[in-house]
Amino acid sequence: MKPTIILCLAALALPLGAAPEKLTPLDAQLLLEKLKQLRDGSNERISDRYEAAHRAFRAAIQTDAAAHDLYVNCIEKVQFEDEKRKASDFREWKRRHKDRTDSPAFRRALRHQLNWLLLTLEAASEPEKREELWPKALERIDQIFKDADDLLGEQGRLRQDVLDSVYATAYGLNGIKLADWPTAPLQISMVYEQLILPPLRSPRTLTELRQAWEKRILHEGSVYNLWGRPSRGSGGREGRPAELDKFLAVRRPQLQWEMEMDLFSVGDQKTSALRMLTHIEKYVAHENCAEWITSFQSAVRGEPLPPAAPTAPGTNETEGGRTKPGTATTAEKAPKKETTAP
Repeated sequence: MKPTIILCLAALALPLGAAPEKLTPLDAQLLLEKLKQLRDGSNERISDRYEAAHRAFRAAIQTDAAAHDLYVNCIEKVQFEDEKRKASDFREWKRRHKDRTDSPAFRRALRHQLNWLLLTLEAASEPEKREELWPKALERIDQIFKDADDLLGEQGRLRQDVLDSVYATAYGLNGIKLADWPTAPLQISMVYEQLILPPLRSPRTLTELRQAWEKRILHEGSVYNLWGRPSRGSGGREGRPAELDKFLAVRRPQLQWEMEMDLFSVGDQKTSALRMLTHIEKYVAHENCAEWITSFQSAVRGEPLPPAAPTAPGTNETEGGRTKPGTATTAEKAPKKETTAP
């Protein structure tokens, strides 16, 4: 800081017992200049931290082994070095981790978790470009389900808040605040509602909007189809997942209805109206059919539609994240933060 600023700021301090005084224009100018310097310095440090994290994460997502190596390094820093624990304690943790936790599924889950953290970091670094991130988000979700068999038993890690991960803690990223941002890749409904669908709600992108909705329905069903618990008497892993029947009977029809209402509101009225009529005829016994008919009547009459309450995902899609109050359903509360080392 300039010496003149230091001297002038020091002059602002009043001796004990002195009469209170108002700031002069010069006092205010000096204070504002000092605050600007502090803010610029803070922003620079944050930028440096983000860049370091970005470099490390980009390198680590290239292979499962690299993601795991970075995980072990982060554990060593956060849970041993920062806590002043002995090197022998870390070696003991590594031995137990190798015997009890480490596996190909664990490493693949780490890689996907780190990949979502990288996307979250990108959103925090360039918030003005957030609407451009939906293709990357869609690609990441697609890849998770392509790796479904390789993730079996560890998919729960992808429902955890990436900003609570050891990666984020080691690189000082767990203080990031992002409103309406899904902080775990398997927060499927939130990923679509907050990240993928909003930028596509335009007459120019009706085709992409319908395709994104169809992907959402496929992905939500895949949670149950690929990772659901087998029904009793089904013979284990090859049996039909217990929750899939409920999804097919209740949630999928509701999502299909919301898709057509969304497309109708954006401008695809004739096609969506015919589809909605067919949908009501097909699912006349659905628990929400009366609400659909009321909404359909209002839409056809050109009346304003009340905002639809989001349908809660099932128990296999427990969702969380750092969202504004009221945006997550009861079934979408975040899991507790994971404890990795004793």
